[in-house]
Amino acid sequence: MNGWLAGKRVAIEGDGPAIAAALEAAGAMLVEGEADIWVHVAPPSEVKPAHELTHTEWRASLDAGLDRRFLGAKDFAAACRARGQGGAVLFVGAPEQALGADQAAAAGALGNLTKTLGVEWARDGIRVNAILTSETGDTLGNLAAYLASDYAAYVTGAVIGIALDD
Repeated sequence: MNGWLAGKRVAIEGDGPAIAAALEAAGAMLVEGEADIWVHVAPPSEVKPAHELTHTEWRASLDAGLDRRFLGAKDFAAACRARGQGGAVLFVGAPEQALGADQAAAAGALGNLTKTLGVEWARDGIRVNAILTSETGDTLGNLAAYLASDYAAYVTGAVIGIALDD
């Protein structure tokens, strides 16, 4: 993968060491601030049965798993448009089936948001994709680097899952 992302600036929000390592191995520079690629890695959350969730917990999960991602992507896209350049957005998080009802709702909505933004922002050269998995290793990092690269220039609105090796 060396050189796939040479000269690209990547901002990663959240904790994704395998993603950061794969992006750097592909030649990307990790930056804070202005970037060509924005990656959002959802933080792990406590799993609670639906009947035990309070409204406040439900809203907090939707805020973390959906609202903050949308607003971050929206800001990134605005910066790309202001520069007159395209870019890539990548959402990474657990699949709907892995967590409680609150996280499932956020992940399901994120899938639809990814597809919608992928189509809507394609005209601006901004690709939007998501990886929904609990995987944290090299497979995740390599897929993230591919989706951020120009090799995936025609991939947008994709929601991809990675099965865990047991």
